[in-house]
Amino acid sequence: MSTTGNTNEAKRKFDQVDRESDSSEDEDEESLFLPQAREVLTQAKRSNITELREIPEHLSTGDEDDSDQWLTEEEDLNEDLNEEDSDEESVKTDDEEKISEEPVEEMEPGETLEELGVGREEKEEDGTVTAITNAAIAPESKKPPDLRSSSMVTDLSFHPTEELIALCNIEGEITCYKYTNEGNELLHTLNHHKNKACRSLTFNKNGSLLLSASKDKSVVLTDTTTMTVTQNFKKAHNSPIYSLLSMNENIWASGDDDGVVKVWDSRRNVQKPVFEIKEMDEFVSCMVTDDHCKLLLCTSGEGTLAAFNPRAKKMVGQSEVYPSEMNSACLVKQDTKVLTGLGNGNMYIFDWNMFGYHSDGFNDHTSAINCMLAITDNIILTGCDDGKIRAVNLFPHRFIGVIGNHRFPIERLDISSCGHFVASSSHDGRVRFWNISFFEDPNVDVLEQTTKKSVRNKKRSLRKEKMGFHLPSSGRKNKGDFFAGFAEAEPAPEVEVAEAEEEEEEAEATASAEAVSDSD
Repeated sequence: MSTTGNTNEAKRKFDQVDRESDSSEDEDEESLFLPQAREVLTQAKRSNITELREIPEHLSTGDEDDSDQWLTEEEDLNEDLNEEDSDEESVKTDDEEKISEEPVEEMEPGETLEELGVGREEKEEDGTVTAITNAAIAPESKKPPDLRSSSMVTDLSFHPTEELIALCNIEGEITCYKYTNEGNELLHTLNHHKNKACRSLTFNKNGSLLLSASKDKSVVLTDTTTMTVTQNFKKAHNSPIYSLLSMNENIWASGDDDGVVKVWDSRRNVQKPVFEIKEMDEFVSCMVTDDHCKLLLCTSGEGTLAAFNPRAKKMVGQSEVYPSEMNSACLVKQDTKVLTGLGNGNMYIFDWNMFGYHSDGFNDHTSAINCMLAITDNIILTGCDDGKIRAVNLFPHRFIGVIGNHRFPIERLDISSCGHFVASSSHDGRVRFWNISFFEDPNVDVLEQTTKKSVRNKKRSLRKEKMGFHLPSSGRKNKGDFFAGFAEAEPAPEVEVAEAEEEEEEAEATASAEAVSDSD
């Protein structure tokens, strides 16, 4: 019995010592761990408070309900901290005082609450995106606004020295506008040909007279200063007049639907032509002359080009009959070549004084060429049935791009006296202006892309691409414009690489031969 009692007593003492040691260890661990844990927890919660106080300063949109919500969450966290450890209250108060003493970000002048709400970083990102987007959008060229007529515009003409443009429509009405980039002003409305359509009009070379021809077979000369009629040729032709041309200040020519060509002098008192001839069986579609007025060139609906000498009063030459009507003509290469446009989309080039057969051709237009306009010695504009105005380079012959677009076929083209604007008319009664000043910009190479692709033997695909390629004047975007700046440099053509290798081999051979000769 005594032995058993001693054993139990020893076990109780051991358990008591063990419990005491455990409690002492727990107290030691608690004394070491709890202060650190509380300090970490307090710092974490203080950082949350700081973030909550900073966020409203950056993202506040002026909404009182949102600010109340932020303050409510902050008060809840403060209460939790107070309940957990009252000793941290003084530390927290000091921290809050420091936070409150921090300078609040002020709004910049002109900055709205909405801009401030998105945050500085987000605003910088938006500015970067906006800059990239603006760089991808081509700046729109300044040009006068469109002109509208009550009916289809049949012809238009720019004044040779002033910012004036004259229009005529199918109802016989003639309107004159002063055009600017800010707006257009209607100056005059004339009704000389009210009974029939006014088919053609043009200013003379010095701009003192406005000539207009009508379907009623009459031609009217109007003084542009007083806008009064100076001469009225009521029966200028026996058939409706189709085309009109001012050769100089006093001499002008007209052509009718039956192929009759007449040359007139406004200084004569008698209303009779100086020269009259009929060598074509269809309508006279277009007439052009050189600077010295030595020859008068006429295209006709029968598909021929005829050249007349007004002074000698005879025909100089006529081309063979082409398979489609000739609608237009213009002079290029310093008046040494004549370019004609046909209804089947072909263009033919004739040498001066050699009008029997063309010397060159360009056959890539997909629709009829209704009108032509030479803007430089090598670049012309073509107005086509598909409603597009295309720029074409000559020698070498290639498409440059699209100047502008209409919904309906292009009927007339003309260039302003300053050379910066081209006006076009279509069947919708609208006259549109196109700024082509970029052709004079030395930093713009309109043939750069063409040259690169032609070297790589992609001429046919290039022509198709250029037929729909929009130049800056059209105001339309092309495929791949946005990523054009990110394009990688094209590899050198294989042909050029092979030539370079051959040149290197020749240079090495020459160098070795020279070395051998020197050693000898």
